[in-house]
Amino acid sequence: MINFTMIAAGLVLAILLAPHKDVTRPTEVRTVCGVPDQELKELRLPEVTAVNWGQWHGPYALPPERLVLCAEGKIFLWQRDGQMMRLPTSQIPMLLPSLLKIWPRDRGAQDGDFIWILDEDYNLVIAPIMQRRGQKLVEVKHGDLAPGKTFFGENGIAGPYRGLARLGGEFNLAGNRNGSEWIMHAKSGYTAYRVPVAQAASYYDVQIQAGRNETDIAKNFQRCVYREIYRVREALVRLFCFMRRHGVKVSLGEFRQCDIRSSAGGLPDLQQCTVKDPGNASICSYQSTEDDQVTTMHIIDWYAPGQDRCKLSVADYGALLKNVEMDLMRLVEGDFLKPSIVQKQIRSLRKHSCLFSKEFTDQLHCNVHGCFGDGFTRKLKEVEQMLVTDLQEANRLWSLASTAWKDCKDGEPTMTDLEASS
Repeated sequence: MINFTMIAAGLVLAILLAPHKDVTRPTEVRTVCGVPDQELKELRLPEVTAVNWGQWHGPYALPPERLVLCAEGKIFLWQRDGQMMRLPTSQIPMLLPSLLKIWPRDRGAQDGDFIWILDEDYNLVIAPIMQRRGQKLVEVKHGDLAPGKTFFGENGIAGPYRGLARLGGEFNLAGNRNGSEWIMHAKSGYTAYRVPVAQAASYYDVQIQAGRNETDIAKNFQRCVYREIYRVREALVRLFCFMRRHGVKVSLGEFRQCDIRSSAGGLPDLQQCTVKDPGNASICSYQSTEDDQVTTMHIIDWYAPGQDRCKLSVADYGALLKNVEMDLMRLVEGDFLKPSIVQKQIRSLRKHSCLFSKEFTDQLHCNVHGCFGDGFTRKLKEVEQMLVTDLQEANRLWSLASTAWKDCKDGEPTMTDLEASS
């Protein structure tokens, strides 16, 4: 059978890689930075990871505008026309303020917002989130900074998947917006949807041997392979130390922990965040200095509910579902309750960390997330989406979700269920 999805993806990649007038062919980071002579293990930075999020949202390709601070200390810049240049190392100390000068400031509402990844070779890759393609502003994703030919091994200049990296996040201009104050956080699949590389490769091999196609394998990656529960607090401080090690003049401002549900304009709402100790990162000195030119970096541990540890029993989770059912009945009966409140309750349960905990899901007898099949959380999502338009239909779909949960607790596992939990 002809796989038209893969053919379409291949055509898009061909367009992305085709030579364009006055535009230099994209260059892999490894081509200019090389492989570091030694792994920077003394910095104890995060391990290389695969991600199970966004593997069906591609293709991805290196953006025209990006900057790379190589592990060995070299620094390279790509301009909007794709032209690459090596910058003098004298520019490294003022790296963050220079981000506002080396590219045009025509980014719309996201002027001053940059994404970054720390790639598998310890190179820090930075790019404006919004980049112009003709008259349009296009959003750059973390996957564009690490395009994968596969999602478990080989990166390239373009590919259908999010490739491997160590960590990802954003630098956001803060304070009086003159470049002297920034926020760093790790809102990225490379934080929230981490999967060990060996586990990702094993999943792929098993599904290929089962005769499944590439598209379905990528689409079901998140449903079949559980992400790690990863908290980024110390990793961000160690990345801060990495920058200091390379000569970036930056001092540590406040360290705050924020719930991702309390955001302001897509950024952490600092007023809703809790001030925290930066943790044990004694590998570098990050005290402030008296130098007026030093940039201040506020570090934000911006976490989602699904990144908490599972502390519920199966009965506890069932009780929370029952509470939602009661609120849904109030809605259907015309009680004064906003559908959005019930939506948030369902979304919270659908993304609850317990449903990504092997210890918890091993007690269930169902295909929890719909691994190559119909899953409990997918039924919850159907209810969540229907609440805004049709309460009666949402109530009917809730009955199906309730039955699915009962089967999870009391039913016998099928072969697909066992495959999903392995």
